[in-house]
Amino acid sequence: MPDLNLIVGSVAIGIAIAAPLGPVNILVIRAALKAGFAGGLAAGLGSLLADSFFAAIAAYGLRSIEMFIADHATWLNIAGGCLLAFIGIRMARSSVSAIVLTSDPEPVTKMFLLHKAATTFATTITNPGALIGVFALFGSMANVLKLDSAPYRPGISVLCFLLGGLLWWMFLSAVVKVLRHRLSLGVLNRINRWTGILIAGFGFALLSRAFG
Repeated sequence: MPDLNLIVGSVAIGIAIAAPLGPVNILVIRAALKAGFAGGLAAGLGSLLADSFFAAIAAYGLRSIEMFIADHATWLNIAGGCLLAFIGIRMARSSVSAIVLTSDPEPVTKMFLLHKAATTFATTITNPGALIGVFALFGSMANVLKLDSAPYRPGISVLCFLLGGLLWWMFLSAVVKVLRHRLSLGVLNRINRWTGILIAGFGFALLSRAFG
């Protein structure tokens, strides 16, 4: 049977990977401001899917995939940098409509959810730093997780990692939904502009790393 250390440790890794402020958290906050809890959660799940792929590589020790990503880190940095720069510049140039403050969140359609999830998935999967972060945390907790001690443990670890990430994205989306109507139009526009600048900054940092 899986022990408490395996479950709690893997959930903690999932939260630790999802929680730090970065382009994905900013995209999730913006999606939740625009479309409520469902919009924010959809954006978070796209990133969680990519992070869980990395977690599976770490848990099962799939060295061939790890080496492939490491060997193509430059091209992945270029792709991720261009994507983030495009998203950030477009976001910074846009403005928030006053209807956001006076109406319910936009109707959530399947295409809207898929678009948000696809954007954050692409942002995460093209970031080699995300893979390095997952590997670093799994490596630092190897003595706690003991993934090699039984064949079922890597699978349980990945599922608990998923749970940790899911809990974070649900929490963040719920908080933003509660605060949504307490923000003025001017504050929302400033948030929109500066989050766009931050995301573009992350993109240019990836491009600098690729060409540096």
